[in-house]
Amino acid sequence: MTASDTTETIKKGNSEPSFDKTAQRILNLFFVLNSSPEPLTTEQIVLDSDLGYGSGNIDSDKRKFRRDRDKLLERGILIKEVRPTGAQETEESSWTIDREHTFAAGGLITADDADILLNAIDQTLAAGSSTFAAPLADIRSKIAYLTGRTTVDEAPISRSPTVDAVWSAFAERCALRFLYQNGRGEQRERTVCVYGVFEREGVAYFCGLDNVTDDIRTFRCDRIVRAWRPSKAYVIPADFNLSDYLFFEFDFADRPPVAATFSFAPQTQIDMINGLTRGRGELVHTDVGWTWTVDVRDLEAGASFCMAHAMDGMRPVAPKSLKQAWNHLIERTVHEHARA
Repeated sequence: MTASDTTETIKKGNSEPSFDKTAQRILNLFFVLNSSPEPLTTEQIVLDSDLGYGSGNIDSDKRKFRRDRDKLLERGILIKEVRPTGAQETEESSWTIDREHTFAAGGLITADDADILLNAIDQTLAAGSSTFAAPLADIRSKIAYLTGRTTVDEAPISRSPTVDAVWSAFAERCALRFLYQNGRGEQRERTVCVYGVFEREGVAYFCGLDNVTDDIRTFRCDRIVRAWRPSKAYVIPADFNLSDYLFFEFDFADRPPVAATFSFAPQTQIDMINGLTRGRGELVHTDVGWTWTVDVRDLEAGASFCMAHAMDGMRPVAPKSLKQAWNHLIERTVHEHARA
């Protein structure tokens, strides 16, 4: 899976095929659709900057998505459109992998395809991320073996014991028991049925059913102090969607969630707001602009998130404690600036 310019590089006989953002975006698209138990809507895909879309120009991102589907089809991966029974043609489409017909035809992966894919995996591993090192290394070994490319030097792999423990539990569908240290340095033993693994800004995260809260929570892999051998089999619920649990910085606190409301300036574009809010919470349009209400576990982090997007016209509205945290953050910033 790669961009057409990468394919052309191979055809021209260059020894080092390029690996660009298009190739990474296509790999991301395949991974997300392959791991999602439910079809994803066009909007969920083209507004997701982590996938490689979300440029702010939705028509351009839709064209990218269409081309990416064609590229995956060239590699034998069929992305099919899904509509609920009785839906009108004008309603938004959802997309999923057609597992029945994907790779149905033999001989779809050529020698050049294998080289391109191995190169993409090698460069991803060489980037230093350990989140997907274990599964990608396994995939690489299988491709190399099946295509006879066992003599290709394997890329150096940056692995993390805690990430490997999470992947092992996830692959076996067995609950993971571990000692976890939260952001305040407090340690507590937990047992989690891992439902999904993802990466943000080079940090590995996982989410799943937590025995302490009896709720689906998100955890950082690098805060695991110790992990035990996975045990107790579980089944991931059919209605679980990892996209619903892609976190914000204000999600990490062992406190009950508080409904917090933020506002946006009237001129703020809805595409930007959708990209910022990631489908979480509730958006409401009023005469003075959009408001967003979302569960926040850490009000200080919520105020910090709002401050980071203040240039986009984002402001805290409620509760009072959120506005107090915002004012305190402003005062602290002004004081530190005055001292400097």
